[in-house]
Amino acid sequence: MGKAVSKRVSQIWFTSSELCVYFGVERTTLWRWKRHCRFPEPDLKLAGHGRYDIRKIETFLQCKL
Repeated sequence: MGKAVSKRVSQIWFTSSELCVYFGVERTTLWRWKRHCRFPEPDLKLAGHGRYDIRKIETFLQCKL
């Protein structure tokens, strides 16, 4: 599953690519997470790309485990 442990981060808003790097997962894993009904929607849309609040993603992963 990668690094699903909570870390202190200075960056809050992550793109899909940045989420993959942060959690050490492939894009297909992130795609599967996004298909889950409780996966958080992007909070921001900048230049056509969604930005996710890392705190919400970490909460989702803790509940999913």
